[in-house]
Amino acid sequence: MTVRGLQRRLAEERGEAAIVSGVLLLAGVILPLTFLIVLFARIELAHVDVQQAAHDAVRSAVEAPDSSAAHAAATAALEREQAGSPTPMTLSLNGTYARGEVMTAQVTARVPIGSLPFLGHIGTIVVRGRASAPVDRYRSILQPGAP
Repeated sequence: MTVRGLQRRLAEERGEAAIVSGVLLLAGVILPLTFLIVLFARIELAHVDVQQAAHDAVRSAVEAPDSSAAHAAATAALEREQAGSPTPMTLSLNGTYARGEVMTAQVTARVPIGSLPFLGHIGTIVVRGRASAPVDRYRSILQPGAP
């Protein structure tokens, strides 16, 4: 092959750089961006789940007849929410169960960032939800040992 033949052949290969650039753009920018969109969606879904679980848990707790039933009701509410969520959640119920007092539920979930073959999980993001509700001032609260 002569120099002229090589120049002619290289001049005929127009547009190939656009295809290579498009493939590099797809592999280098669009695919990682797609993974980020999915990650943000999982984080937002977990945030909505923990907020709803905290709200339901504290409402169930303040509507219970006594203190021990309040913790059981909050735990049951969390289990109901957990059934519809792919992310495991933990509950922390604080406050005093007494007339006019405020109880607070905090629900925490760990969202995995992702996993890679042969490397396992990359890490997690902790998402927290918190809700408070007052115990009604005028409600009858059963005392321990009362009929």
